[in-house]
Amino acid sequence: MIKKNKEDLAALCTLELGKPYTESLVSVQYAVDFLDWFEGAIERTFGDTIPAARGNTRIFTIKQPQGVVAAITPWNSPLAMITRKAGAAIAAGNSVVCKPAPETPLCALALAKLFERAGGPSGVFNVVTCGAESTIAVGEELCHNDLVKHLSFTGSTSVGKHLNIACAKSIKRISMELGGNAPFIVFADANLDEAAQGLATSKFRSSGQTCVCANRILVHASIFDDFSEILKKTIDRTFVYGSVWDRSVTFGPLYSLKGMSKAILHLEDALSKGGRLVTDGPDATDMELGPNFLKPVIVKTGASWKSMKFMEEETFGPVAFLIGFDTEQEAIEIANQSSLGLAAYFYTQDISRLWKTAEALNVGMVGARVGLVSATEMPFGGIMESGIGREGGIEALSEFLETKSITLGI
Repeated sequence: MIKKNKEDLAALCTLELGKPYTESLVSVQYAVDFLDWFEGAIERTFGDTIPAARGNTRIFTIKQPQGVVAAITPWNSPLAMITRKAGAAIAAGNSVVCKPAPETPLCALALAKLFERAGGPSGVFNVVTCGAESTIAVGEELCHNDLVKHLSFTGSTSVGKHLNIACAKSIKRISMELGGNAPFIVFADANLDEAAQGLATSKFRSSGQTCVCANRILVHASIFDDFSEILKKTIDRTFVYGSVWDRSVTFGPLYSLKGMSKAILHLEDALSKGGRLVTDGPDATDMELGPNFLKPVIVKTGASWKSMKFMEEETFGPVAFLIGFDTEQEAIEIANQSSLGLAAYFYTQDISRLWKTAEALNVGMVGARVGLVSATEMPFGGIMESGIGREGGIEALSEFLETKSITLGI
């Protein structure tokens, strides 16, 4: 049903979120991909037979669903974030209560209606909408209600911590995909054109409004200026601006004035501390495309980068801050200077450095010579304050299953 209604769903996504329509179509397909994947994964859910130490027993395990799963989903990907959670939970045999973000309820309601039209059993996929004023109360109910056996949340680290504490009171199972502050490292031997294209994908996809967007961009001093110019040219030829309904447009506005204000705050903070623009800054042509529109901006941070706001906070907008480094060890140390560990990216041609860097980065996902780490078949998630558990791939089913051990006397 989703495939048959993909254009209407994409239109809803664009209306709610402001994504370019072409990008919304990609989002719909991504949502479908999760359902296709988990439908096939059902057949790979099985237990084990375990050799028993005592000769008069046999031990085996079975996998059983948990019951009711609550899914709290974010506004920045209002379709795929639902199917990634609900697809896995339902495939594992659970029912789902989904609370979408107050900003984007229509996409969730449309999915529920399509589930019904497709013949989905009543009560298996449920949507609870609420306004911003009721979000805390609904979240508390999902945390404390004994019928809910698992809470799956995607959102900020601060909210995740609050929900974690609330769920801990009843030892409720949780899985959380929280904030990121992804480093993106360009080593001296990198293919600069490939690295620039990878950064354009990582940093500016969805106008910089994804949790895995590159936020701290580390570039070796010997190629710093060259890479800056190549990145600027890559952006100029990659993105098309205009009406979000124009299928040739590939870059849209930020979701809200709040998001716009944060991106501008980070930009102004960097410039006030010695940062220099590589691209043009915000101007009248941006305003012509709407109050929340900000074209991609590149900033060379200079010597005061350690004190700039983007080092501690996700910018969540299309402003790329470039930091120079001199040694491989220095780059790794800067990259790991964060309590968040969701994603990281790097480019190098050296195979030894590739392996060492991938293993050294304190994150749950690494893009080695790629700028995109999201895929239905891979486990998606972070470490430290970036989350608990994994979504996507075969590991996602395990999040929503209980393992029962059975010892049989013979």
